[in-house]
Amino acid sequence: MEMTLRERYSKMMNFERPDKPFIWTFPIRKATMDEWLKQGHPEGVRTEELLGYDWFDSLPLVTGHWPRFERVIVEEKDGHITYYDEEGALKIEGVDAQGSGFVTRKWLKFPVENREDFIRMKEERYNPEDMNRRVEGFDEAIARSHTGNRPFMVVIQGFYWTMRQWLGFENLSMAFYDMPDLIDEMMDFILEYNVRLLEKHLKGARVDCLMINEDMAYKTAMMVSPSIFREKFIPRYRELANAARENGVDLVFTDSDGHVKELVPLLAEAGVEGLSPVEIASEQRLEDLADANPGFRFLGGLDKRVLSRTKADVEREVVSKAKYMYNRGGWIPAVDHAVPADAKLENFKYMIELVKECW
Repeated sequence: MEMTLRERYSKMMNFERPDKPFIWTFPIRKATMDEWLKQGHPEGVRTEELLGYDWFDSLPLVTGHWPRFERVIVEEKDGHITYYDEEGALKIEGVDAQGSGFVTRKWLKFPVENREDFIRMKEERYNPEDMNRRVEGFDEAIARSHTGNRPFMVVIQGFYWTMRQWLGFENLSMAFYDMPDLIDEMMDFILEYNVRLLEKHLKGARVDCLMINEDMAYKTAMMVSPSIFREKFIPRYRELANAARENGVDLVFTDSDGHVKELVPLLAEAGVEGLSPVEIASEQRLEDLADANPGFRFLGGLDKRVLSRTKADVEREVVSKAKYMYNRGGWIPAVDHAVPADAKLENFKYMIELVKECW
């Protein structure tokens, strides 16, 4: 009997071998699809269905701040737009970049500048039990989490991710040293908020993967020191991971771009079991991370940059890596973040064909 997609995913994540691989990638963004339509991609057809790869089912639930901030345009000038976004931040970006998903932005102001702003933020927009967080189809998704063919993923906003949205990268970086008490208060609240969110809304669900969004590394290192992570993040991560398992979650993953060599063992120590997307441009090799962290799971790690080059480049990137990681186990093949707008549709199709052939 042919396995379900969920059974394939589960076996691969448990270092076993299903009949076929579960293959995934981030949803195709608008800027990429606009180019692919010119290259022959049928309009209105999911790329997953067109090329025969997979996707996760999900829970229609707002897990971050709610209600969202109103988007307010402040100025449009010289091809740029200055506006307050749905996160409450003031920023500027190119008019032609709006909605593309691939944008260079400049942030001018953030919604939290002091403890009073934080108190207002949590009181006004972080009620985990607000039933309006449940989007249409919520009850059906809970039922489908038990009976559906696809693995079920729930995404929440982690400690670093949330604080960076509140304060901004530079302000947050300094706050670890200048305002450690406020950092502790914020992190305790984020822990309590997420635990209550899971308890309220995951009741009755079967969740294969909880993805905790963090994005806490850049090209060569983590955005916080390992010592700060060990002191402030690990104890709270353990509590969050334990609460997730108590509420129907099988595996706990963290999502972080950037160089994660130091981050992965710390996450494992904190009770996290996997990481996505393993960005290869950040001076790291998926195989090295896998060797250094046996038993840890990875989702991603196929270098997106080769998709704009030749088929030979795609083959060099995929074949040896896929064979190595399939043999090791604990890996879902996927591009190491969103497929860029300059990616060739034929190259992406070839990448999917290769990860199937390598099985």
